[in-house]
Amino acid sequence: MALTPQQIKELKSQLYNQIAHLPPEQKKAAQAQIDSLSPEALEAMIEQQKEKSPKSKAPEKPIFRKIIDKETPSVIIDESLNALAVLDIFPISHGHTIIIPKKPILSPKDLPTQTLALAKKIAKRISSKLKAKSIQILTETKFGETIINVLPSYENPVDLSASRSQSSPEHLESIAKKLRPIKKKSSSKPKQDLLTQILTLPRRIP
Repeated sequence: MALTPQQIKELKSQLYNQIAHLPPEQKKAAQAQIDSLSPEALEAMIEQQKEKSPKSKAPEKPIFRKIIDKETPSVIIDESLNALAVLDIFPISHGHTIIIPKKPILSPKDLPTQTLALAKKIAKRISSKLKAKSIQILTETKFGETIINVLPSYENPVDLSASRSQSSPEHLESIAKKLRPIKKKSSSKPKQDLLTQILTLPRRIP
């Protein structure tokens, strides 16, 4: 059965994630090999893996579960009890973020309200920090799970069918620094200063 363009894109995306840990030179060579794979070559690779894999072998963990379990590199910008917000490595636009539920969600209607709340929080941050003209919050079922796309538009509106391009880890990290929440400074120092002042007050003479 011939692979669809979406299946080809998803398979190559999985392969890109598997080489993310390689040194730059090896990674570049591996990326070139993946880019050159034809649909027929991808089908042959899938068949070979099926033949080589023992029937008793546990199924491969889905990519979103690997991201949640911190088993594959990702650029995290925020996290809640229910979800993780990471920058898409194949973004449609600058700051394209995906919200991944920590427990697999099969249908958009089952998404927790807290997960949607994280998406809205990230959307506000993108609007403020990256000056996006408009932002869409779009659910998508991918690799058997439901995720949320926080998709900014700048010049012209974009949607999930728009073309994608791979971003380097360095570029994604530069975006993440703008979007991560600002850590509040600890108030322990002022308290310590006050305590020091109290301890060093001159004693009253009776």
